[in-house]
Amino acid sequence: MTTTLENITLPSNPDISAAEVGKDFLLYVNTGTMALPEWQMIGGQRNSGLSRQAESIDVSHKTSGGWSATKAGLRSWSIDLSGLVLLQDIGVRALSTAFESSKDVHLKLAYPDRSYRTGWASVTEFSIDIPHDGAATLTGKLSGNGALTALTKAANGTEGIDG
Repeated sequence: MTTTLENITLPSNPDISAAEVGKDFLLYVNTGTMALPEWQMIGGQRNSGLSRQAESIDVSHKTSGGWSATKAGLRSWSIDLSGLVLLQDIGVRALSTAFESSKDVHLKLAYPDRSYRTGWASVTEFSIDIPHDGAATLTGKLSGNGALTALTKAANGTEGIDG
């Protein structure tokens, strides 16, 4: 692939890494209904790290040759969120409202290729840091309630990053 601009053609670098950059992953909160979701991007995002874990169940026994053994138990997921405080942002206001009213939120984590995961979570932390010499920032923890969906590819491109 080449790019032409003002009659200048530049070749594309064939050695581009397949790694994705974090700025292209976005977190949304549903302010509509399950039948008609209205996905609001959480504004000011800087980080929205997804963590998935399983409890470790000890299945060691006397005849395991002196080695411990484990199996995965109950699974859980969470998202640690950080960003800038945007007071008029609908997504940030939805998270604050959910925290204050102890309501779960329906989330969507959108990937750069328009695929996404959704799930329900409790807002178990919602903090604001207001330094005198810097930007006001927020941090939050969204603790999953139930399963996080498998990675889903939007059929027509309308359910991915843009809503």
